Amino acid sequence: MLYTKFELRWTKKTVKDHIINALDDLRQSELKAFRHKLCDTDFEEGVNIAKGKVEGADSLDLADIIVRTFSEANSVKVTVRVLRAIGENQIANILERKEGRQDNILERKTGQAGKMSGAIEGTATNAGGRLDLTVNGVHFVDRHREALIKRTPIVAPILDALLTEKMIHQELYTEILTQTTTPQNKMRKLFLATTAWGTKQKDYFYKILEREQPFLIEELQTI
Repeated sequence: MLYTKFELRWTKKTVKDHIINALDDLRQSELKAFRHKLCDTDFEEGVNIAKGKVEGADSLDLADIIVRTFSEANSVKVTVRVLRAIGENQIANILERKEGRQDNILERKTGQAGKMSGAIEGTATNAGGRLDLTVNGVHFVDRHREALIKRTPIVAPILDALLTEKMIHQELYTEILTQTTTPQNKMRKLFLATTAWGTKQKDYFYKILEREQPFLIEELQTI
């Protein structure tokens, strides 16, 4: 099987590196088209990038902007969408395939694939048993409330999971999705509901966040 130079560069690199490699395969005219389309695209949750922010940006700068704006968990999907929009389907396909392989590695690591429904009792465990998410009486999601509000770019899948498990009611779900404008305001509104939750509910909230924003949660675990 033959691999392009982009595929051969994929191994053992970060998400940002993968995006840089993909954009490096674009000619200057194509990179210019990517910058314009990145700013013109309306992404979920109303997240947009100002044209002045990417003017003259090279592949490294663009990758950094995309990851910081959309998080590592969503940056590949955003890049693929823009690449397809400018007709760079081959590079988009390669990047998409590699994202799928990375997702499979993450699923094997966490053991979460297909196990979210009814997972309140199945809180994250380590080799010694149940992983206690509460430290000094403060739960992980409360401890990192500010960071989770600021850095969660896509809220709808989180709300979907919470509604399915009846942890929020339909009225709140609709209100957050339709009446709250930015992802930060959506998360801030959602966190108001968590004040009434017990440890099991917050454990499940953590599991949803771990599934939807794995790189952010992994980073916060080290703090």
